[in-house]
Amino acid sequence: MPTFMVDVDFSVYCAKCGAGLCGNCSTDDKRMKMDVEPCDKCLENARDDGYSSGHDEGYQKGIERGGN
Repeated sequence: MPTFMVDVDFSVYCAKCGAGLCGNCSTDDKRMKMDVEPCDKCLENARDDGYSSGHDEGYQKGIERGGN
């Protein structure tokens, strides 16, 4: 069976915030695979959300236990 090798030029963007991710990509030509890391903005937002959720949960538990 014949095999064709082609070069494809395309751009990758974060589906959540729209940031360009071309610098966050790596490819494996032998397996036709691409790995894309999340953008820095979305990673930081996720950390902030996790911190806020943990803080709010801890604060609520403190109130339930009679804290000020």
